[in-house]
Amino acid sequence: LTKATATKLLKDGSGNVCGVEFTKGGKSYTEYGPVVIASGGYGADFSATSIIAKYRPDLIDKNLATTNGDHCTGDGVKMALEVGANTADIEQVQVHPTGLVDPSEPNASTKFLAAEALRGVGGLLLDANGNRF
Repeated sequence: LTKATATKLLKDGSGNVCGVEFTKGGKSYTEYGPVVIASGGYGADFSATSIIAKYRPDLIDKNLATTNGDHCTGDGVKMALEVGANTADIEQVQVHPTGLVDPSEPNASTKFLAAEALRGVGGLLLDANGNRF
């Protein structure tokens, strides 16, 4: 299945996931069988119900931006959690020091990740006080 949006995981009478409801091309469908969730990140969900707010509220107070795309809102992970899925190390959030700041949008919640190549060719990382780190 491609270019579809999963909207709900289905469970059988024993509580096992047995299918999925999804939309594609403006229509709703139901498919039964094994379900594999291959979901993206959740760093761009800044809502009160975000995974970060639940598992790492200490990061919310820091107003950190993300280098995840603005589409990375954890919808697949949230859907799996709703039906009782287990996670591993979900509270382990990488805070990367090399998000590029667009001078025209310095307070943007999403940033572009500076590749390691920038440092590989002599780029220096400086903190707000101009100190290398």
